[in-house]
Amino acid sequence: MAEPEAEAAVRAELNRIAETQHGDTLKSGSDVTDELKGQATFRWLGDDSEAQRLREEQTHHYVQWAFLVALAVVIVGLIGVGLTFLH
Repeated sequence: MAEPEAEAAVRAELNRIAETQHGDTLKSGSDVTDELKGQATFRWLGDDSEAQRLREEQTHHYVQWAFLVALAVVIVGLIGVGLTFLH
C-alpha cells in the first residue's frame, strides 16, 4: 500500500474511533505503535485542532457581529422613542 493510501486508511480509522469513542484513547496516546500510524495520528489531531480553532474563530466573529447589530437596534429604538416623545 502506498503512503497516501496508508495515511488515508489511518485517517479513516481515526475518524471512526473518534466518532465511536470520542477519541479519548486516541488523544491519550494509547494504541499508537507504528511510526507511520503515529505520524498520521499527529497530523490528524493537528487538522482536528485547526478545524476546531477555525470554528471557534468563526463563532466569535458571528457573536461579535450579532452583539453589534443588537446594540444598533437598541440605539435606533431609543432614537425612535425619543422622537415619539418630541411630537
